[in-house]
Amino acid sequence: MMRSEIQIGDHKIGENHPIFICAECGITCNYDLETAKQLIDVVHDAGADAIKFIFWFPEEIFCDKKLELTFDTVEGTKTQNMYETIDTYRFSLDEWREVKKYADQKGVIVFSTVNSPSGIEYAEEIGLEAYKLSSWDHNYFPLWKKIAAIGKPMLIDTGPVNTVEMAKVMQLMKDAGNDQSILVHCFHTKTRSEKNMRSIPYMRHAFDSLVGYSSPDSDDDMDIMAITLGAVFLEKKISLSNDFIGLDHIYAKEPDAFKKYVKMVRECEESLGVFDLVPSEGDLRIRKTTFRHIVANQDISKGTVLEESMLEGKREEYAVSPEYTDLFVGRELKRDLKENESVTWDDV
Repeated sequence: MMRSEIQIGDHKIGENHPIFICAECGITCNYDLETAKQLIDVVHDAGADAIKFIFWFPEEIFCDKKLELTFDTVEGTKTQNMYETIDTYRFSLDEWREVKKYADQKGVIVFSTVNSPSGIEYAEEIGLEAYKLSSWDHNYFPLWKKIAAIGKPMLIDTGPVNTVEMAKVMQLMKDAGNDQSILVHCFHTKTRSEKNMRSIPYMRHAFDSLVGYSSPDSDDDMDIMAITLGAVFLEKKISLSNDFIGLDHIYAKEPDAFKKYVKMVRECEESLGVFDLVPSEGDLRIRKTTFRHIVANQDISKGTVLEESMLEGKREEYAVSPEYTDLFVGRELKRDLKENESVTWDDV
């Protein structure tokens, strides 16, 4: 059984806590130290909780250095050598220490996607408190076993895996004694019918795990849906500018938009309320003037045996509810009533 509540830093994550909002900049920090710090400032100023990077060690990932990568930018579609591109996305260990130190000073949690053994070394060296695991590494069990054994929270992208494949990963965590998971629904399609947002409550039920959602672009409709479906973790791409030429920038939120996004999420989750049917104070105030009470539908003389046609339900709510009309029918009236005069229990 996975924990229904986990803690990353001083933030508790679970159904009874605020949604954990993470800015995703594993590419969009451009692996420039000053840019990374500015993005941490954006996260802090927006009131989000965390920022996520990626530890890239392409020599530990690719055996074919001729693979090409095609991506969209504001200047159109570009194609580059994948290995060479990823090889530019690096910080030294000392630079990572500086990133972590700066984030700590700002009260922003830092964690990273780890997709190779050296990434584990870096994560532990700088003291990251959680691990993000990529959609594309689900069958890399040797790495996942090492991470699970560390015992820290594991935020696991789903992407191209099915229920059976996810069950294998959950068993791997169980075998390692790690019960801290957030299964993060993500997809790589633009076809609405393939986005399958019901995966969020399904995974919550099937794997008894906390669930989240990783947004692929700057649109917010799926994020709102994820909130209503029970996501306790949201990940959104951010960039200092959509005009930067490189991976993901065109799909990311710029600083002002990210701040509005965080505000929207907080307002949306506040609107969720409680698992009950509870009218608002505004509804209750309006109810007093719009709900009805029993009145005489005509002038009625004392001693009359009441018939249903003699009674009517009219606004406001201050006397006997029309739901009790049947209890007055067939009973003798104790006093004269004028048309539209309220009928009370003492009148029969």
